[in-house]
Amino acid sequence: MIKDIQLKNFIAHKDTKIEFCKGITIFLGHNGSGKSSIIDAVTFSLFGKHTRKSNKNLVRRGANHAMAEIRFAINSKEFQAIRTLNGSGLQSFSQLVLVSDGDKIVNKPIVGGERRQFGESMSVEIAQVLGLNYEKLRVAAVVQQGELVRIVEAQPKDFKELLNGLIGIDRLDSAYETMRNVILGFRERLRDEIGYTDEEIPKVERLLEEKEKKLKEGSLLLKEFEDERRLLEEKIGQLDKEIERLEPVIQKTQELQNCEKLLIRHVTERRSHLGTEVEQMERVVIEAKNLLDVLKTKEEVHIRLKMIKAESEEIHSKLEENEGMMGKLLGLLECAGKLHIADGKCPVCNSPVTKVNEMFNVDHIQLEIRRRSEEKYKLQVAKVELKKEEQQLAEQDKKIVTAEKFLSNNSISSENDLVKIEDDLNSKKKYLAKLPLQIAYVGDDPFKLVIDGVSKTLAEEIAALRGQVSGLSLPQYTDAKLERTRLIQELQAASVKTGEYRRVITDAQTAIDSAMHAMEQLRQASEFSKMLERMRSMIFNRDGMVGISLRSWALGVISQKASEYASLFNIGISRIELTEGAREVAVTCYGRQGEIDIDSLSGGEKVAVALALRLSIAYMMGSNKLDFIILDEPTAHLDEDRRRGLVRILSEAFREGVGPLAQLIIITHDSEIFENSEVDQIFRFAMTADGSCISRE
Repeated sequence: MIKDIQLKNFIAHKDTKIEFCKGITIFLGHNGSGKSSIIDAVTFSLFGKHTRKSNKNLVRRGANHAMAEIRFAINSKEFQAIRTLNGSGLQSFSQLVLVSDGDKIVNKPIVGGERRQFGESMSVEIAQVLGLNYEKLRVAAVVQQGELVRIVEAQPKDFKELLNGLIGIDRLDSAYETMRNVILGFRERLRDEIGYTDEEIPKVERLLEEKEKKLKEGSLLLKEFEDERRLLEEKIGQLDKEIERLEPVIQKTQELQNCEKLLIRHVTERRSHLGTEVEQMERVVIEAKNLLDVLKTKEEVHIRLKMIKAESEEIHSKLEENEGMMGKLLGLLECAGKLHIADGKCPVCNSPVTKVNEMFNVDHIQLEIRRRSEEKYKLQVAKVELKKEEQQLAEQDKKIVTAEKFLSNNSISSENDLVKIEDDLNSKKKYLAKLPLQIAYVGDDPFKLVIDGVSKTLAEEIAALRGQVSGLSLPQYTDAKLERTRLIQELQAASVKTGEYRRVITDAQTAIDSAMHAMEQLRQASEFSKMLERMRSMIFNRDGMVGISLRSWALGVISQKASEYASLFNIGISRIELTEGAREVAVTCYGRQGEIDIDSLSGGEKVAVALALRLSIAYMMGSNKLDFIILDEPTAHLDEDRRRGLVRILSEAFREGVGPLAQLIIITHDSEIFENSEVDQIFRFAMTADGSCISRE
């Protein structure tokens, strides 16, 4: 039962508080006066949901916040639910409070907010308190315009769908689909773990047959290749014995070939070494002859270098002396220019002068300066010539040093040493001329290649080995080796094939074992899947046992309560019965004379039946907790007879606050129909400049 509702800046309500009592409450007012806002206030304060699309539409224009608060009672407990919004429509505060329990004032907050990740949800808590959520509250407690009589006039098939929706058969549909997903998920896990599902048992059986056939074929082929391997191994063993018999002789042959190669290499290397040595000695002889001639000028060059050094020092002294005299002469020339004789008199004392000292004679001084300049030039030319000659002699001295070093390195100090080298060179040339230019093979007589002790030893060893290998059949040994190689290749190929078929057999056996194990698991899984399918069909199918049982219970409750309400309405109907067919739910009314055809009922009687059904549905869905119902414009689309019938039924059923439910709230703009009716309270709504204004009549 609703105790009161308080609104602040909520839709069109600036500051509204409505206190409710038992019985019938009427909301009167024109469209847009704020009547239906009360429904949104009820659902928003309880569940935070409404019909206004956006929370922002709940905030009164020009306001920066909104609040909706409801106090309601269930059995002996009283609760308060409050929610607030900011100007943007975001919830800023929400709380459910237990106000009292029986006669005891509690004021205990139960939950606040919608922080479901922390296990806190005011909507969930209220749904548990009321026994139904927002969607079911809208169906059970709020009858929209035109919905009151439609429940009677609806087709039986549509009525069954309505009933399915009311009692939550859609959840069975969801569970039915979820169960399908469970079965699919079970099969997916089977595929992940086994590789197959229970639906693929025939495929696994075919695979098992193929692997067994492959195992049989592989076993036969494996035996063939193993027999071939044994035969090849016997042949290779025989060839190994023959090769082992010929091996020592072949080793002697290899030793002979190595000795012949060593002899050829030794003679070839010896000839190459002598050729290089001869070429080097020839270059030394030629170079030494030229350098001995260079050494002959050594003493002359050193003497001339000393003379040039002395001459250069002398010229340097003369140049310094010349520079000094030039300075003096230039000074005298300057003085002579100042002591100029005019009219035969001294420029200083004005005494007559008959003769001027040559030292102060300008012409004489200039002549001496020219002579000194010419002398300086000659000295400089001589100095340059000496420098050039000194450089040439220095180059010759370098060549002499180089020659001395080369001759010293080659142990040549005189022409006698050079003659000895030339004699040694001629001797080696003669020895080199005896050696063959090219040696491809040793030949029949290895001693023809003897040139020293080493070559003689090799020639003797070659002759001895040739005697030991005489009469050997090398092709016989070669053929045996080639045949052995061929047989080994065949043995390797046979071994590869043997290994392949062993793997084929192992893989086939493993696959067979795996398939047999999978078959066992899949047969068990198949039984489990069938059990799940039976459960899905019987329990979660909307037309299965649970769905039928649930509808049967709901139809029984609705039929019983509807019959009780119909009796209260005093319309001659003693029983209303809802029965389920294959695809429909039929509504049947009974009176004193038996079954009554609904189409034969008057408009008012149809409204009574519809109201009885609506009230019984509210009773069923509220599980005895829901104690109010809201009729929103119930007279809309009703003719005059039905409207009067509705008013009469409501007045009689809720006379003196006693009725099937504690509260009946009627929202209407049709004020005339309730003028002479007994109602408990009337609130008149009017829209003003300050919003919706409510007055109690």
